[in-house]
Amino acid sequence: MILDAGVFIALDNSSQREVVQALVRKMVAEGVVPATNDAALAQAWRDPAKQVSMTMLLKAVTVYPFGNPRAIGQRCALSGTSDVVDASLAVLSDRLGDTILTTGPHDMAVLGADFEAL
Repeated sequence: MILDAGVFIALDNSSQREVVQALVRKMVAEGVVPATNDAALAQAWRDPAKQVSMTMLLKAVTVYPFGNPRAIGQRCALSGTSDVVDASLAVLSDRLGDTILTTGPHDMAVLGADFEAL
């Protein structure tokens, strides 16, 4: 399961934090290693002193590099979008054959990504 930036941002909200943490615990218990890329992480990362939950979550997450900029740019062009972070996750999802856990299901649908809404 690939986590989008919104999943990390949800950790800052006390009502959503428990949902995200429970989902990740379930993934890990099932042997699923959550993933993201450095662009999505950069979109969410602001203040590690205040984002303790994110810091803890990252211990269980594989962080991939941004990816092939040409493939990501083409994904944006084909879908008529401009969000390279979402497009990079869609390309990563294709490459890994994995689903994206997202807080922006409409954006992922436009990109033609395999996703599940948080």
